[in-house]
Amino acid sequence: MNKSTIEMLINPYNQESIYYKTVDGQEVLTDQSGNIIPFWNGMPDFLSLEKTDGLNKKYKEFYDKISRFNDAAERVYSLFVNLDELRREWMKDLEIKSGDKVLETSVGTGWNIKVLPKDANYYGLDISKGMLNKCIINHKKWNRSIELFIGNAEYLPFKDETFDSVFHVGGINFFNDRKRAIEEMIRVAKKGTKIIIIDETEKKVAKQYEKTPFVGKYFSRSEMEQSRLVVPVDLVPEEMKEVYVKLLDNGKMYQISFRKP
Repeated sequence: MNKSTIEMLINPYNQESIYYKTVDGQEVLTDQSGNIIPFWNGMPDFLSLEKTDGLNKKYKEFYDKISRFNDAAERVYSLFVNLDELRREWMKDLEIKSGDKVLETSVGTGWNIKVLPKDANYYGLDISKGMLNKCIINHKKWNRSIELFIGNAEYLPFKDETFDSVFHVGGINFFNDRKRAIEEMIRVAKKGTKIIIIDETEKKVAKQYEKTPFVGKYFSRSEMEQSRLVVPVDLVPEEMKEVYVKLLDNGKMYQISFRKP
């Protein structure tokens, strides 16, 4: 991890800057209070600073379990749908320019960034080590560059106004605190940045997830708040500009886009 990346980072739980330190012969990150952020497979592990609980714990375990099969499922689904083209259509509003710093929260195995312009600088954060490990493998295979972080999207480990583009595809419906996650995306975005959030509607949960073995027990509508299957436009702060909602993929997904003033 280079110096410029370290300069972007903070301890998201106390907002202190962080820096390299050697502990017992191992390089780690630390803040001014002495909190240690270890590396796991080359990625700083900010989850080491919190006790993951609630829905975050439930879905972290779920995505760790399915990470081994995620890319195989992508390839099978691609036999019926051009997923790369679908993703380009979903994210065409991102306004990414050459040299921009672009953050995806809940980056998963990296397939969204695969279809974005190569001449930007990409950063990804996810709560699942399994998904991030696959993301490393994928981006090496695709010859794409990305810096990855293990962390909670409700506590982003980046300084204010760091990124030129910020987006999220899939997962926010089941965060512990969706409102805080949206506010964090806004905090780390530069003024004027367009922010995009995409996730599943009730239609997709009912038609696809509930009927899939193993996955269904995690996405049963009878066990979740119905409010989590409604487009959370009410969680976008009132001061945001150009707030826009649209349905994607025949109503299976929603997109919220807005601009930070």
